[in-house]
This record gives sequence, structure tokens and C-alpha cells, in this order.
Amino acid sequence: MDQKFIQAKSLQEKREIIHFLDKRLSPSELENLYKSIHVEKPAHNAYEILDIALDKNFGGLLPDKASYSMDYNEGVFKRIIESLEDLEMVGLYAKYVVQNCRVDSHKLLLKQLGYVTERLIRKFRQQGTIEEHLCLNKQRVIELVSILCPKDMTYNPELLQLILKAFRDYQDEELLKKLADSLIQQCKDSMNQNREHDWLMLIATIFDQAIEQKGICLHILYKKIGNTTLGHAINKNKNYFLINYFDNPDKPVKIFKGLLKYSIQNENLAILQEITDILEEQMRQNYNQSSYLILSEIYVQVILPQLLSQLHLNTNILDLLQVFLIGMSKRQELFKDQHIKIMCDRLKLLIDLKWNDRLIFDKLYAFMSAIYKKYQNRLHNHEQFPKLLNLTRERCYDQYNQIDHIQWDCQILKYRNFEDNLYDRSNYDNFVGLENLTNTCFMNSILQTLYMTDSFRKFILMNSIPDAKQYNALRKLFMLLNYQESGFCSPYELKRLLRPPYSNTNDQQDVGEFVHHFLEDLLKYIPKEYQEILENIFFGSHRSVIECPNCDVSLGQIEKFLGIDLHLNKHTELKDMIAQVYEVEQIEFTCEKCNRRSNDIKKSLQILNLPPVLFMTIQRFQYDAQTQQMTKILQKVPLKFEIDMRQVFQQSYLDTHDSTYILYAFIVHLGKNSYSGHYSCYARSMSKPETWICFDDDQINKYELTNQDLNSQLIDEETPYLLFYKNKSGHSLSINK
Repeated sequence: MDQKFIQAKSLQEKREIIHFLDKRLSPSELENLYKSIHVEKPAHNAYEILDIALDKNFGGLLPDKASYSMDYNEGVFKRIIESLEDLEMVGLYAKYVVQNCRVDSHKLLLKQLGYVTERLIRKFRQQGTIEEHLCLNKQRVIELVSILCPKDMTYNPELLQLILKAFRDYQDEELLKKLADSLIQQCKDSMNQNREHDWLMLIATIFDQAIEQKGICLHILYKKIGNTTLGHAINKNKNYFLINYFDNPDKPVKIFKGLLKYSIQNENLAILQEITDILEEQMRQNYNQSSYLILSEIYVQVILPQLLSQLHLNTNILDLLQVFLIGMSKRQELFKDQHIKIMCDRLKLLIDLKWNDRLIFDKLYAFMSAIYKKYQNRLHNHEQFPKLLNLTRERCYDQYNQIDHIQWDCQILKYRNFEDNLYDRSNYDNFVGLENLTNTCFMNSILQTLYMTDSFRKFILMNSIPDAKQYNALRKLFMLLNYQESGFCSPYELKRLLRPPYSNTNDQQDVGEFVHHFLEDLLKYIPKEYQEILENIFFGSHRSVIECPNCDVSLGQIEKFLGIDLHLNKHTELKDMIAQVYEVEQIEFTCEKCNRRSNDIKKSLQILNLPPVLFMTIQRFQYDAQTQQMTKILQKVPLKFEIDMRQVFQQSYLDTHDSTYILYAFIVHLGKNSYSGHYSCYARSMSKPETWICFDDDQINKYELTNQDLNSQLIDEETPYLLFYKNKSGHSLSINK
């Protein structure tokens, strides 16, 4: 049937086939048929045929609202839509998924369509054809954003660019309101278990757009969110925003400017007030200098030159002005005569505009009297201000309803940077999972293990490195894992920045290879001083040793190593498997010193330094020549909570505390070969060492396990593959030096 359809020459013939055929097609027929529609020429014919086919659910592609099992065509649907190169067609699929499919299938299918949309947007942007491909009609934009964005806002941030595009193209406020509703719906949906994360991402998006001065349409978005919700979402995640956005003056100044650039309303003023309160709290409670520097830059660059001249537009501006004018009153030279003149002019205008609204005068008088107390000497030189003050006093109802604000004193601020405890988890009992982006359990298990590596996590969180894309994507993800208390995060942004094949395929990968590639690439693009710090966490050192019976011992160059590979050919005890790596072996070799060939030459690796964090890979996969596949060795290797390296390397003189390594995480592989199966991570709780957290993608479970329990709980095919140990002393261990 698929060939009959493909070979049909006219549009009418294809319409008739769709109309009269009423049977389910095989997966291969479906794939051939729909892919042929995608490439139909001219494009408007393809679009018309696809519209008719999806409306009828031609061939049974979509799981309908009857009892038809979705499992039958799930993989086919994914392969079909991955061939799409047209955003309008994506919109059609999204439309009919919602219209014709069972509700329980929506999330998965729309999520797959979301990935396709993001891929196409990114591709068109790279080709420089984004404007051409986004010239869609209004209805299609609504379908793309309102159907896909709510389901994929977390994973595909570039879909939000469609909102900006829509506003620039159509200048249609009603359209914009529909798009804003679609985003907020996801965050407010009580059935959405990840709404905490989605609120965080939505506020972060507002900040990002403000920084880029693209906030022209944001007033619709935060108008619909509302003051209270905005303030709560920002305050709840204040540590995340402090570290990501408020660690230096540049971003906060841009956020203030961006949010005030296009409109002044209660909602964006509420955002600015919340930011100010968070920074002021840091300054007062933690004596933080950087918070004062940020507030003073906002005062000089935004409050005085931009906001002061607009105080007549919204009386809530008075609240923000009062905080800054009182706070900065020790720096009276910054509040220049021209600023006072502008303030008096705008106050006069506001009084004229609100003359009949007596309640406003309570607020006006409270503001003006507070300013007068702090700037009395300066204001005496301006006759207009005392007159306006007397006028507001006469018209107000309550002369004593005043709010006191503190004066900021930079002399008492002791600390330049944020306190270290700002980087700690707020709740050590609740951990956050990672979304599986199709066969990415190998990546998720490594990311969770690295997050649970104390020294590595603290370094990433505490150090911002400009222009290091992969590093910053990891830092952003760690921030979410650190400050989010429920739901899950997505490693989507980080995945896009990895080397191939990790970035561009959805195939299962070997977790042992991945951890090496990931850490090597992470180090490659950061400054040398940071490279050395990270290398000192994971890298050890060793050298080769050649013992010739005819001459001296030859020592090779000292080399760094990342992790140790353990083999199952002799031993099953960990300490014996480690020692085996450094055993002396007898080989036949021509000595480079004496130039004599001998079969009695001894070769070995000499360990010099073990890193503070040591990971070991149990090599469980071997090539089977008969099946021509990598098969898995299921031999049990008992896990040890502690390993004494004195026993491993026969170095009894070492200090016990320095030579003890503690198991803090391990990754298991469930499956029979390296091409399939599933990875998950077990890690010790940060606050309760006897509690083990199982990170299985977006699922989190806790277990109380002894050493014996740990080995008995795992089934035969659930084999420990990567083991992560840390030195009890927190330092590296020097051996043979």
C-alpha cells in the first residue's frame, strides 16, 4: 500500500487513497508513506496531504482515543518525525496529537515533537535562515508554542524564541497573551510534579531576556504571573539567583535596565524590589561587600538616571526609590542637584495628577519626609521641595504612617565574597533526579556521581568561568541539583555541548569511556590555574619501570592517569585486582640501555600518587569472536566500604588515616551486553553516611545498607561497573616517593 501511495502521481489520487483506505499499515509501510509525504513537491501539496492524512489518522499512525495500544507505533512515530525539515509540519503533528490521541500519550509524543522543533530552530539559526523558516502564520505559531512549550519549556529553551519572534512579526497582544498562558499553565498545573523547576526556569528566562534587552514582550508574561507569585518564586530560589545572577554588578544592572526599558508596572517593580531585598539581606546579615557594590552600581546606573525621572508614572516607584535614596544617603554627593530638580518636577506632576486621590498623599508624604530627614542640608537649597512637602502634609490622612529603611554602611562590611554555606544544599534529605533524554542513563549516572563528589561539586559551584560553555552548562545543572528540592532537572543544554557521539545520537554509550571523555573535555577549555585544581582531584601519577638483568633499572617518565581499569582474569577481591595492575610481569624485550635482548626483563607500573578521589572501572565486557559482540562477565566482585592501600601496595609505613579510601558512590549496569541495558548510580547521603541514595534517572530512592547488604541486594545482572572512592584524609596519597 505504501508503494501504491508513493507512486501515485497526482494530488487527487493521493487524496482518494487516503479517503478510501481504512486499515492499519505495518510499521515499515507507515514509515515509508509518511516520510514520502514530507518530501512531496511542491511544499504546499505536502502540507495539504499531511493535513488530510493526520486528520484521518491514515494507517493508524497515532494512538487513537479507542483502545489501540500505543506501543505498536511509538518507535515508528519517532523515526517519522525525525525526518521533518519543516516547522509547519511539526505544528500539524502537534495539532493532531492533541486533537486525536489518547491523553496518556500526549506527553511522550509532544516531547518528541519538541525536540524536533528545537533541532530545526537551531539548524536554521546556524544556516542563517531562521527568519525565513519562522515566517509562519499566527495560528501555526500558537500551535507550536502553546502545545509544545508547556510540555518542553524545561528541556528546549530555544522554543521560547518563537514568542519573541511572534511579537516582533505580529505586534499582536492577544496572541502574546495566549503564548504567555501556555507557559504559565505548565508552572501552575497541580499535576505537574516538576512545577518547582519550571517556575525557576521561567523566572530565569525573564532575567535572561532582560539582560539581553529583549524584554519587549515580558510585560504580558509577568502581568499574568502576578506580584505575589513572582516574589515567592524569586525568594524561594534566592541562593540560585544570587550565585547565577547577583555575584557581580554587571548582570543585576542589566536586569534592572532590561525590565524598565519597555514598561513600568507593578509586576516588574515587584521583581526589582525582591532583588533589592535579597541583596540588602546579604549585606546586613552576612556583611557582604559585593552586595553593597551591586546596589550602589544599580543606584548610579539605573535608579538616578532612569527610574527617578519616571516616578510620576507609577506610585510604587516611590517604594523602590526610598530604599535606594535612604540606603545610599552616606554618599550624598551622588544625589546631585540635577537629580533633586528632576525629583521635584516629577513630584509636582504626580501631585497634580493625583490631586483628588487623598490616599496617595499618605504615601507621598511618607516618602518625602523620609528623604527630607536624610538629605535636609541638600534639600534646603531647593525651595520647591519644602513647599511640596508641606502640601502633601496638609492633604494626607496619616502623618505617622512611615516605613523606616536602613542606611547602608560599607565601612562595616567585612567579606568580599558570599559565605561558603551559600553553596550548601538547603535540604540534605531531598535530592533531584535527571531527565532521561532517550538512552542517556549513562550520562545521568556520571553527572549524579560527580555532583555527589564533594570537592568537585564545591569547586564547580564556587567558580564562574566566562566563555567555558561546557563548564558553565555543568555549573548551571549543578546549581539546579543543589537548590531545587523536588522534581527533576534536564541535562539537555549540557548534552548539546558534548563531543560526538554523545551530543548527536540517542544510542546507549559506555559509562567508563564517557567519564574519561567528559572530564578531559571539561579540563580542555578552562584556564590553566583551574585545570590544575581539578586535575588534583581526580588524577594520580605513575611511571613505567624496566628491570634488565644485564644493566640498571630504567625509570620511565612520570605520567598522569585518570582512573584505574580492573580486570576479572585472575582475582575477584578489589585489593587484589588493584595490586594486579601494578604487578611485575616478565617479558622478552631489547633493553634500550645495553641493547641486549632478553626474555628475563621485568616490566611494571610504579604507582607514585593516588588522587583524593579515585575511580575504578571493573572491565566486564569482552569481545566474543563467535557472536562478534561484546559480552558481559557477570562474576560477582564484593564491594568494600573501605580499602586500606597499605595492604594493596605493601607499604606498611604509610599512615592509616592517609591510606584509607572510602566508597562513596558506584555505578551499576543492569543488562547482558554493552550495547543495551541500563545504568544507575548509588551514592552515600551527604548527611547520613549509612544511607545510600539510588539515582535512577528521574527516580530517587533511599536505602539503609551495610557492607553485606550492599552486595546481597544487587541481582546477578545488576553489576557494579564504576567504583568511586575518596581518601579519608581528603588529600592525595604519596607512594614510592
